[in-house]
Amino acid sequence: MRFLPLHGVGAALLFAVLLPLRPSWAQQQDRDGGAPFDPTAAVTAALEIHPDIQAAQAELARALGARAESALLLDNPQLSASTSVDRARQSAQLTQPLSLTGAGWHQRASSRAAANAAEHTLTRTRLVVSADTRKTYVAAVVATDQVRVAAEGWELAVRLAEAVTRQQEEGEASVLEVRLARLAQVKSAASLLQAREAQAEALSELAAQVGRMVPAESLSSSPLSAAPEPTQPTGETRTDIAAAQELLRAAEAELRLQRAQSLPSVGLGLFASVEDGQTFVGPSLTVEVPLFRRNQAGRAQAGAGVDQAGASVASTTARAEAQVRTASQRQREADQLSAQLLADPVAEARAALSSIEAGYLAGEIDLPSTVLLQAEVLEGEAAAAALLGQLSRARIDLLLATEDPALVGGAP
Repeated sequence: MRFLPLHGVGAALLFAVLLPLRPSWAQQQDRDGGAPFDPTAAVTAALEIHPDIQAAQAELARALGARAESALLLDNPQLSASTSVDRARQSAQLTQPLSLTGAGWHQRASSRAAANAAEHTLTRTRLVVSADTRKTYVAAVVATDQVRVAAEGWELAVRLAEAVTRQQEEGEASVLEVRLARLAQVKSAASLLQAREAQAEALSELAAQVGRMVPAESLSSSPLSAAPEPTQPTGETRTDIAAAQELLRAAEAELRLQRAQSLPSVGLGLFASVEDGQTFVGPSLTVEVPLFRRNQAGRAQAGAGVDQAGASVASTTARAEAQVRTASQRQREADQLSAQLLADPVAEARAALSSIEAGYLAGEIDLPSTVLLQAEVLEGEAAAAALLGQLSRARIDLLLATEDPALVGGAP
């Protein structure tokens, strides 16, 4: 087939690269195959490797260890022994530190609250990671669908350019029309490569989230598959609010502990000494006299910690209320809008594109109108794919705001 020369070496090179790829790139994806990788599998994989979850689990382990240690009634006793060089004098002393101000009780209360906060934080982190993974999955599906739309546009532009070229060879089309068709082909090629770039970025983000490469052909066909239907709300306090409240309790217990430690612990014990063959045994008492240092720094820091924890409770509660309200509003609006849209916009777009192409070949639509109409329909088809992504994200945000267990799904 003979083509008229184009203006610019770059355009000629672009055609030389792209024209041999005429057998649909979307069909090439189908030939590549790939095992299905649904959103639940993505969530399961992300929950196993996500660093935020690993950090939350480590903090929980540390908090549980501190709680177990604080549950012990007594601190470790202290044993000291001494002897003279000639061994004429020897002594030993065993001392048990005791708090007379209830420091141990406050320590246990603080550790229990901190452990409870760590458990709530881990639960919340799992929900956040699940939501982020689902939205990343949605972005990959939408980007893949945009590639499909751009590939359709490229194939339409190729067929249109070939038809115009044949007409020009037969004297039924002008050189200007051929150039217009070729420029439309350049635009469609740029759109396809741009969509490919966006798809590569989305698939890279998904791979980082789940810890494995996920081919585009392994994804679900609809982004809505990543947004499960909401279940009945539990009515329990949100875990991030519960964690903030527990941290406030821990801070208050820590303040009481620091105040109790203004008076140092008392050491009660038993001593034994041998001197010139005589043995002396008796009780011992060790106490620090708090004349100068009375834990001023510890009390001040703990008091600031209470203020900070109280502010965190207020801000976390306000943010949670705002998220629930705005997410609910978005979901209601999304439901109302989707109810008024076409049942299958992709099918409608393909029917429209077929009609436009047939109209041009039949001479019922001129070339400029054909190019503009095809561009409009393709933009609408791409917008439909983007809309499904927005509907999915709105539902996922509602699931996270209400901490719906459907967000995690069957993930362990």
